Amino acid sequence: MHLLRPILIAFGAATVCSLCAFWAVRSDPARLIFQVLFKRSETKCGCACCCGEGEGEMGSEAMDVEVKEGASMMEQLVPEITTHALSYLDYTSLCRLSMTNSAMRRAANDDGAWKALYNKDFTTEQFNVNPRNGWKAYYAATRAVINVNAEFYNIIRERSLPLMSRFWLNAEYVKCVHSSGELFSGYNAVMDSWSLAFNWGQGAGGGQAVGFQLQDVRARVLSDMAWLTFKAYPDVDAGPFHVTNVYEFHNGHWYMVHHHSSPILMDGAPNQFNFLG
Repeated sequence: MHLLRPILIAFGAATVCSLCAFWAVRSDPARLIFQVLFKRSETKCGCACCCGEGEGEMGSEAMDVEVKEGASMMEQLVPEITTHALSYLDYTSLCRLSMTNSAMRRAANDDGAWKALYNKDFTTEQFNVNPRNGWKAYYAATRAVINVNAEFYNIIRERSLPLMSRFWLNAEYVKCVHSSGELFSGYNAVMDSWSLAFNWGQGAGGGQAVGFQLQDVRARVLSDMAWLTFKAYPDVDAGPFHVTNVYEFHNGHWYMVHHHSSPILMDGAPNQFNFLG
């Protein structure tokens, strides 16, 4: 009984420590990774043993891998482990990591890390894509298009025709299909449709600002073309909608060239539409 008590105490302490460590990793993996990767080795081998020459069997002759003094943990990891560790970081953390030093920059610019981040933040549907300029550039382009698409719905909420007129490409081939089902072709016709929508006081929303929540956003970017599909949920008694938006890249900016919104059928019955959809 006297021998069993210390064993139980030790086992309990180890269990508590393990749970604490698991909770730390689960709650903030990015912070833990930064602490590990940026920690400098205080000894030649990075272990607790003595690294002096000729001091026992654990001396330098027994080391399989020579580790440089002062090297970071990042420089000691194999590439596969490094890529897996970086997969826990978000976009901002990965960019900050690339600005620390040359070793971190090489690791943070790894194509595999950016592909993993893309699949985590956007979609895994791009498994057959081989970006010409790498996954980092592809991630940045996709994020830019998604941000532009969010701005489209900010313009709708503000009911600003001047902003909407600059948002669309001024071309005769642009098209817009509102949730009413009517097709408008050409820049002038599309702008007239938005002018009517912004001044429409009898529909859902009563002429007041209408906000949208976007869900299931899927983006595909190919050179100077991009298209997004998603569901739009208005904050009024209308919708939701299936939406497809198409953009073209001109002179450093993404411009809308096609917008198609259609009501989602709810319980087998057609939904009431909002002309702003």
